[in-house]
Amino acid sequence: MNDHEQLLEGLKKVLNIAKANGNKLFIENIERDIKALEAGEESPIIKEYLTPEERISNDYKD
Repeated sequence: MNDHEQLLEGLKKVLNIAKANGNKLFIENIERDIKALEAGEESPIIKEYLTPEERISNDYKD
């Protein structure tokens, strides 16, 4: 399983927890992220909240 697949799997688990807790805003954000990643796009959450430098830094941590 690659990093992209692991990220999607993790988001789907978090989405299930958010749904169980009824957190609508969190559910909407996670669903938006999953949809983008499945379409091969960049994560809207990462794009919105991380600077370009932070994104590059996170890409090369491994």
